[in-house]
This record gives sequence, C-alpha cells and structure tokens, in this order.
Amino acid sequence: MSSIFIINLIISLIATGLIWTIQLVHYPSMKFVPEERFISFHNFHSKRISILAIPIMLIELITSFVLFYQNINSYNHIFTINLLIVILIWISTFLIQVPLHNTLSYSKNENILNRLIFSNWIRTILWSTRSVMLVIFLAIILNLI
Repeated sequence: MSSIFIINLIISLIATGLIWTIQLVHYPSMKFVPEERFISFHNFHSKRISILAIPIMLIELITSFVLFYQNINSYNHIFTINLLIVILIWISTFLIQVPLHNTLSYSKNENILNRLIFSNWIRTILWSTRSVMLVIFLAIILNLI
C-alpha cells in the first residue's frame, strides 16, 4: 500500500467531511445573516474556509495525479476514475461555486445563495463518491471484502 494512496484517501475523507459541513451548516446559515452584515460575514467565511479548502484540494489533486501516473499501465482503472472525480470537483468549484461566491461578496442575494446551496450538491456528491470508492478499494486490497 503506497503512502501516496494513504494520503489521498485521508485527504479525501477530510474533504468529504468539510464539504458536508459547508453544505449542511455554513451555506444554509448564510440565509440567517442580516443583509447589513452579510458582506462581512461572507468575506470572513470565504477567507477562513479557503485556509482549509485550498491546501486540501491541492494535496488531493497532486496525489491523484501521482496515483494515476504510477498506475497508468495497471488493469485497475480506480485511479483514472479518482483523478476524473477530482478534476470534476475543480471544474465545479471554479466554474460554478467561485463565480457565485464572487457575486455574493458584493451583496446578499437569496437567488444566488439558493443556487450556491443547490449547485454545491455536485461537489458534495463527488467527494462522497470518491471517499466511498477509495474506502472500498482499500477494503478489497486488504481482503476485507
């Protein structure tokens, strides 16, 4: 079992926990922030969550690329799927969620906030799928299932 795989698995589980917290707690809580305090709250949230999310996403991307290249000739396509999921997460983040956050950084907008909450299910489902897939793969490698 490679240390890169273990790092990738652990970071996937951390990212999954973080995205569920964001999806179920942080984003919905923005609806309760008064309009006059929303910009400050949103900017605080964005800066602080980035301290966690950026390193996690970078480590995840790097280790996913390494696993893919280490196993490129393997019959097992788990690391190709893993990398594709990570790429889809990045696409969703930078083409959907970041633009919505940019709009919210100027004013509270219920429609944009609802779109952010709804569209974030993409990342929530992708990270959850990735974590489950990697845990199952580990269980198979360890002959647990």
